[in-house]
Amino acid sequence: MSQALGFLAIGVSAGLVYALLALGIVLVYKGSRTINFAHPFFGLLCAFFTWWFASAGVLWGIQIVPFAANTAPRYAVALVIGLTLIGLWGWGAERRVMWPLRNQPRLVTLVATIALAQVSFGTALILFNRNEEQASVFKRLPTLLNASVDVGTRVVTGADLQVLIVVPLICLGLVVFFTRTRFGVAIRAAAENGEAARLLGISAEKVSTFTWVTGALLAGVAGILITQVRGVLDISTLSTGFLVRGLAAALVGGLTSLPGAVVGGLFVGVSESFLRWWTNDTPGVPETLMFLVVIAILVFRPGGLFGQREETEDKVAFIPTLKDLPARLRDTTAAKAVRSSRWIFVLFAVGISLVTNSKTNGIFTEVAVYAMVGVSLTVLVGFTGQISLGHWGLAGVGAFSVANLFTRLGIPWLLALPLVVIIGMLVSLVIGLPALRIRGLYLAVATLAFNLAAEFYLFKSRLIGGSTAGIVVDRPEYGPVDLGAPSNRPIFLVSLAALLLSILVARNLARSRTGRGFFAVRENEKAAATMGVELTRYKLLAFAASGGIAALAGALYVTYLGFAESTTWTTARSLILIAIIMIGGLGSLIGPILGAFVVIGVPLLFDFANDFVVAIGTGALLIEVIVRARGGLAGAVQRAREALVRGLAGFEQAVPPSKPPAEVGS
Repeated sequence: MSQALGFLAIGVSAGLVYALLALGIVLVYKGSRTINFAHPFFGLLCAFFTWWFASAGVLWGIQIVPFAANTAPRYAVALVIGLTLIGLWGWGAERRVMWPLRNQPRLVTLVATIALAQVSFGTALILFNRNEEQASVFKRLPTLLNASVDVGTRVVTGADLQVLIVVPLICLGLVVFFTRTRFGVAIRAAAENGEAARLLGISAEKVSTFTWVTGALLAGVAGILITQVRGVLDISTLSTGFLVRGLAAALVGGLTSLPGAVVGGLFVGVSESFLRWWTNDTPGVPETLMFLVVIAILVFRPGGLFGQREETEDKVAFIPTLKDLPARLRDTTAAKAVRSSRWIFVLFAVGISLVTNSKTNGIFTEVAVYAMVGVSLTVLVGFTGQISLGHWGLAGVGAFSVANLFTRLGIPWLLALPLVVIIGMLVSLVIGLPALRIRGLYLAVATLAFNLAAEFYLFKSRLIGGSTAGIVVDRPEYGPVDLGAPSNRPIFLVSLAALLLSILVARNLARSRTGRGFFAVRENEKAAATMGVELTRYKLLAFAASGGIAALAGALYVTYLGFAESTTWTTARSLILIAIIMIGGLGSLIGPILGAFVVIGVPLLFDFANDFVVAIGTGALLIEVIVRARGGLAGAVQRAREALVRGLAGFEQAVPPSKPPAEVGS
């Protein structure tokens, strides 16, 4: 009994922090109807700001903050500065990114929050963790309470006691604000009925700004408190795992209910604590629970315990239209020449691989693999509008499948590949089953939770992942094709061939009757059902085709790496994949290639593949594409192609045909 009380106390402490995070998520959702995937990264950035001002605070040799380092007065000043900065960060995000997108579909704004997450994460790294010296510094935040209490067999520390005091006070303050103040009531009115609120003179702009700034402050406080509870400022604590716990708490309580967020946070925290106790702290069990809870809530009670069920958007066409050439230019000699020139790029890539070293060929292999997963994601998102944030996990399924089939069971590699595709299709079908009941933002959350469960549990289990050590995968050799060659040339050529095959499969799907069904589902599900389109069939077909391609890409990647381990298949990489296909151009099959080359290839080729450079660069590019250039790089290529064809066609018409030779005897 005493042991249970101890774990209950620890669970309540963690649960209140999750509740605070969920409160920010719910507040932003009520104010702008979007789920902010950047929320925990705001908390990460705020925790780093506070730590720096509390422990260092020296800029260009000038001491910015008075008082001795790590003392209570210094920490109090650092806390005010950190929260002020993160509030300004939330204001800038709302003003510069989210407000211009206010009339866009909610899936567009969701992708924009992913870009904000990348920028926030990269900013934290470049300011405070950009080199080995900075990374090796032990970072912690002092607590203002040094007392501790024994509860059963556990010790409730001063940091836990701070949580038990601070979070209820914040919740009480929010209750008073939303029930007793004029602006608080106005925000509630705007959240309940935006049109009616506007007719009453309530400014939607002010409501949106307030919710984003307040949400950023709540995330900042949550980031600081969880850092104090954990005893160390760790990036992994304040990233995707923190996000999924906050989302799970918000969904349990209901995305439209502030009291529900508190109840949901306590449920997640206490459940996580008791699971650690019952399983002897087995890695990945809490993450798997989050996945199951999220799926159960979304399928059986989408409104949560206290929220109201909301219909997601029927029209999911946030895919930019990439038009083909005009009919009068399509069959010209110039157009045919430009179309045939795409093979020149394939031959160029092959030629480059013949004269470059193993490092460059390895980079090209990575680009090909990421492009393949991008193609698979394009089939799902670009063709049917079913957004997935867990596709890197599906690639991981392919990786561990080939590792088990080839290494453990001794099945020949070439025979294992088609089996991997089948396994990927089956797993993707299982993940796609909730898509029959949930859509849009909710489906994105469910797939993200799957990737987290796969990363922390499935891929670390002894049955699938060979425990945390992973599985060694030998590169096979077939006559002159030695995939283990030091040059990395054969594995790149095989990966390139698989990429071209995946594009061919996706292209044929798009041009078939199945593709027309995909596009109908993407544009408007209700209209498609009215016209007799079988929604269940086409959704599951899209998930199956997409999963098979992703699994094949994962199998090739793990063959290149030579080992399968869970750390390769992180949830953060799934968010990078969304950036790849959006930057490349979501409506095009060449988009994944362009996006993978820019996001993955360019940093590696030019030796600036630091995490902060990739994160900030990817986030900035993604924001630019969403706000200003929705067609991405593929759209730019299309416009250049059309201009080139028009120019060449005009040149053809301007040059008169040569005279035929005169007949003999004329």
